[in-house]
Amino acid sequence: MSSPGLNKEDPEAIRLVFQRLCQTGGSVRLAYGAFHGEFRLLAEAPDRVVVGLGDVERGQWQLKPGTRLTLGLSDRGLPFEAVVEFQGHGRFQGQEASHFAPPRLLRATEAHRLADYVPDRPVACSFADQQSNVKDGAVQAFGVDGLELSPPENVASLPQVLRLNATSTVEFRLAGNASLVMPVRVAYFGDRFWGMRFADTVDPQLLGRYRQWLQEARRAQAQQDLKGFEPGGAEARPQTRELSPAGPRVRLLSDRDPLILVLAEGEAFPARFTEAVGRKFGVAALDLVRGAVRPHLADLGGGPESGWGRVRLILVHHRVRSGSPLEACRRLVQEEQCPLPVLVAGTEEEADLKRNRAIAAGAVDHLVVEPFRVLAVIRALDDTLKLFN
Repeated sequence: MSSPGLNKEDPEAIRLVFQRLCQTGGSVRLAYGAFHGEFRLLAEAPDRVVVGLGDVERGQWQLKPGTRLTLGLSDRGLPFEAVVEFQGHGRFQGQEASHFAPPRLLRATEAHRLADYVPDRPVACSFADQQSNVKDGAVQAFGVDGLELSPPENVASLPQVLRLNATSTVEFRLAGNASLVMPVRVAYFGDRFWGMRFADTVDPQLLGRYRQWLQEARRAQAQQDLKGFEPGGAEARPQTRELSPAGPRVRLLSDRDPLILVLAEGEAFPARFTEAVGRKFGVAALDLVRGAVRPHLADLGGGPESGWGRVRLILVHHRVRSGSPLEACRRLVQEEQCPLPVLVAGTEEEADLKRNRAIAAGAVDHLVVEPFRVLAVIRALDDTLKLFN
């Protein structure tokens, strides 16, 4: 049985992807020559896709009708890429926006992945590690010839649990409480998951039963998607509670204490950060274009008169909308006299040099988030907060 393929060529299937992004308040990535950025998807219609690319970027990029750009997006955890044509610009619900012709093809940029069916919720499973110890995990995607398995949260390094080409056994339940036990081997590593291909020793009858279930699950998901399809188009709805009535939006992604404010460009890093630490820390995100941070914190209990409210730590990502992260850190510490600890988050490359520069700019430390090691990040956040209690 061959894989159905991950590319999307059917116009309705492509529209459904954009409509799902609209419904979740998602964003797309646009690139043209040396320019690139992440922008909110505002609307989808039969003849256009509306993106929050404003007049400043449009002027800098020198976009004209007919200009072709590369568009990237993520749908159900799978990355896709397309070529779109700039049609024009205007305002959408009071916001500067750019219009693009719908793409004819969404090309899967990771076509090797065993992810023909991605359930709305991961499926709990158990698996054996390299020492044959039974571990709890979750199947996040199912393929014709294998599956993608994510480990428990306390696993810091995937290769230490299962190395490339290591064999294992995965047990999971299908609909109706039927249980399957499948022999697998590690075919590739992803971002916090293994790609597990079924071993040659798999029972043919068991494999046929699994593939029949997979076909039915894909069909059921497609039917459910079609029920929510809007032929006339869809408009973006906020994914999280919007806190600021005007200007840059502060988004409360995890409502708990202590609360960490993330300054970052776009929604990708704050969402990933929240997914990793949101069970322990509160997370709010601000994509600041210019100006001071504190005036945007009114609904977090802060603001010009009342201070920094519930926020207990500020994390400045190395991708910020205006200037550099070190400049943002200096403005916080020197101009706004921020009494809270500030961490500058970035890559592991030349970490010692980046730490020295971050401290010189007024930060407490440089936090490595690429690669994102969950336990190390949580430990660093805990240690920093304890120092300032």
